[in-house]
Amino acid sequence: MKHLILKVTNRCNLNCIYCYANNKNNKDMDFKTAKNAIDYLLNLDNQIKIQFTGGEPLLNFNLIEKIVDYCNDNYSNCNIQYAIQTNATLINEKIAEKIKELDIKVGISIDGLEINDILRPYKNGKPSTLDTLKGMYILKSYNIPFGITTVVTNKNLPYLEEFVKYLIAFGVKSISFDLLKPKKKEHLTLMPNIEEFNKLLNKLGRYPIYIKNLQKRPKDKYCYLNSGDLLFVNEFGDIYLCPTLEGLSCLGNINDKNKIKLPKVKSKGCYAREFLIKTFKK
Repeated sequence: MKHLILKVTNRCNLNCIYCYANNKNNKDMDFKTAKNAIDYLLNLDNQIKIQFTGGEPLLNFNLIEKIVDYCNDNYSNCNIQYAIQTNATLINEKIAEKIKELDIKVGISIDGLEINDILRPYKNGKPSTLDTLKGMYILKSYNIPFGITTVVTNKNLPYLEEFVKYLIAFGVKSISFDLLKPKKKEHLTLMPNIEEFNKLLNKLGRYPIYIKNLQKRPKDKYCYLNSGDLLFVNEFGDIYLCPTLEGLSCLGNINDKNKIKLPKVKSKGCYAREFLIKTFKK
């Protein structure tokens, strides 16, 4: 299965202190760009996973609906899965109903409870955590399952065990810890202690929740990038190895006639994280 990540907008309502995305302008992806990316991959494989990201992808939810409708109308014979990575602050009943109707899997980004307001405030500095939790409650009320993605920094690492206990009580079934990838030199001051993180993982392994980090991966395949099955396209149609590496070595544009070949990268761990750490520690 190929993995297509579409950055449907670079607009965002939050101002995360470690933001990976290039959000310097208010640009939404247009349908033509999304269509070209989908057509390109489905000419290579009839099985793809499309993940909608941003910015905050719910700010361009109309495009997401249009993409799913296009795939249903033109690729009904293909196996296409959909997922969205959202901060959940914009989820209301109308959006929840549509997410359920379109069968989009949901990943919610939240880095803890009280500490989340420090790491992931609104643009105006106000706290966002209660709105994210409200979005989680709405999804739960519609019986829409969702996973949690938590970026691990030295700010929230001491609070993660309590956070996991809260998620279990809430009924969340899965969580993925994303070790901070420094997109700027100043992000190095937020890097977590890996030894402490691994101790925590071993401890959490006894908890009744699926933790992606504890699952064994196939040899030499940390992610889709290792096998050449990943295509990340930003709002301009520009192609990069990985969402985290946006702005670093553009590989081409999906709207050009000469499409690129999906690259393979050899790495035993997260290639993007290793690359960025080496870049900013120089």
